[in-house]
Amino acid sequence: MKRFHKTLQSGMTLLEITVVLLILIALAGMVVPYVGGTGSAAMCKTTDATLQAVKQAIMGGAAGPGYYADTLGSYPSIDKASSDYNLKYLFEQGSWPEYNPKTGVGWRGPYLLTGGVINGPLNASFGTVFNPDTPATTAYVHVDITTDTGEHIFDGWHRPIILQIPYFNNDLQPDYARLVSAGPGSGLKSDEAAIDTTIQSSDASNRDDDRVLFLKIPDPGSNRSCDES
Repeated sequence: MKRFHKTLQSGMTLLEITVVLLILIALAGMVVPYVGGTGSAAMCKTTDATLQAVKQAIMGGAAGPGYYADTLGSYPSIDKASSDYNLKYLFEQGSWPEYNPKTGVGWRGPYLLTGGVINGPLNASFGTVFNPDTPATTAYVHVDITTDTGEHIFDGWHRPIILQIPYFNNDLQPDYARLVSAGPGSGLKSDEAAIDTTIQSSDASNRDDDRVLFLKIPDPGSNRSCDES
């Protein structure tokens, strides 16, 4: 009993300490690359969760009807006839009348409580207003961020999420409306990634590293796995 008590008091030998340190160093060598590699994946998953939250704000969900039902099938815009679709109208009323509980119609926002204001220019593919009369072959979107001071929703890389309503077969296709994030791009600055998904693509097959979430239909394509981002 005395000998056992003496061993406890004497502490660890230098050899034992060295072995423990070597084990800790080996474990650290395994953990650091793993943690470093999950940064982009975490931002990707954050983006996907944000896209889902915005979709529920527009289309409704467990919390109740969203913007789409309240405005009789309109996506966020200043009015029903407008082609300037913009997620800022989840925060701002535009020309919609206030919600009338008797008719169940009207704007009762804000539908989201978090957003930010864009200051300064972004990549050109973020800041081009889509014109149905002159459809482009590049990634035109229904939002003009460079001149707009309204609130916007950001993805995991702090780049604006935009709302695309595709234009093909000589007409707008609201059933193919989708939310688009530019994805990781080449860096974390707001001007270091572009929207690859062209508005003429119904299935968003040219999305590249974009994160896409369709609002009304199942995704006819697929996003990259977050582990590949």
